[in-house]
Amino acid sequence: MAVVDANPLVLILKNFTRRVTIKTFTNAEPPVLANADSVVLQVQDLSDNVVYTDTFGAVGSRIVNPSAGIYYIVWGDPAAPENVPDQTETAQHCRFLFVWAVVDAPGAEEEQRVQTVEVLPARLLDCVREFRSQLDKGMKAASVDPEDFCPLGYTDGMLLEYLYGGMTLINAYQPYPTWCALEDFPQCFKQTLFDAGMIVGINSQTLFAIDSDIENWSDQGNAFVINHTPKLAAFNAALSQRLDKIIPMMKLHFVRSGSVKTEAGPNFRLNTLVQMSPNGATFRNVFSRS
Repeated sequence: MAVVDANPLVLILKNFTRRVTIKTFTNAEPPVLANADSVVLQVQDLSDNVVYTDTFGAVGSRIVNPSAGIYYIVWGDPAAPENVPDQTETAQHCRFLFVWAVVDAPGAEEEQRVQTVEVLPARLLDCVREFRSQLDKGMKAASVDPEDFCPLGYTDGMLLEYLYGGMTLINAYQPYPTWCALEDFPQCFKQTLFDAGMIVGINSQTLFAIDSDIENWSDQGNAFVINHTPKLAAFNAALSQRLDKIIPMMKLHFVRSGSVKTEAGPNFRLNTLVQMSPNGATFRNVFSRS
């Protein structure tokens, strides 16, 4: 069975093009890049509709094999028949699921790999840049030497997923206003979105810290402790407490005060007279006040 490696989330700017790539390896130790016997691609939207299919080696295939074990398709290619005369593949902000099916040898078991490809406007990447400046630990470089830079932070895809998660947290609060797309979220409350996204990101970091912290280690008198989990949990609790107050207040800006319209009916005067009459009063032998 082939070993298939692929970037799980690929971001493409709206109306631009980008390669969506997979790598195939031999099932050996260590794995070595090697061509597969069959590579088939099926592109679906989030409603399970198939929008594109391709088989490497077939007539008109857009899948390219530049070197052993590397396959890619240029999504949004203006020269592709699907994008002539108008660009359609990257014309709108949307998500696609790229389902790759790979067989490394005739009769071998098929290996599937799913990639998420999101087409998004440039202003969302600008939002990711702002969010990175607040959350990303990659800003704390392990070395200032450009030739020895050690990145510690998140990818653009990770930060975008955290912002999506923060938006869903905001939507969970009452009152009603909800947002289903990041570009629809009001920019004047962007910091609230960042704080909510930070909760999602720090939860992810806390789970990593739980697995990797060393609470007590010693060897012949040499001891050290790595314990990030309590600090991360305390920071997240403080953020959550702050948002518990801020988010409902923010949503009240989109809610109008209720109003009641009262209309006097045909019996309005009689009802008023009955309510104001003394106990025991009788009107037309029908209505009485008791």
